[in-house]
Amino acid sequence: MELGGEIVTHELGAGETLLVHPGHVGMFEESVSFDITMIRGITNAIFGGDGLFLVQLTGPGRIWLQTLTMPNLAHALMPYLGRQEPASTAQTVEAGAAGAVLRDIFGGQR
Repeated sequence: MELGGEIVTHELGAGETLLVHPGHVGMFEESVSFDITMIRGITNAIFGGDGLFLVQLTGPGRIWLQTLTMPNLAHALMPYLGRQEPASTAQTVEAGAAGAVLRDIFGGQR
């Protein structure tokens, strides 16, 4: 099993519930109940920034949460990845015109 960031473990008591962002759930014991719930309140839905859903984990049992979600991991890696600049519209038009000329010279079909 591979999780991102730091791992936070928590022991849930019988009937104890914890609401967690879905991306932070790493693992949980079989005895833990896993349910998806919708965030209540229009303000939370619009301004919350974490989406519309949370995971409701209900004990008893141990849970393992990860601090680094996949989107945050991708964001953290961005400075270290090469970046390909998109071709400008002018370059695309020039390439298209050059291709048409070469096609005419070498007898290609249009």
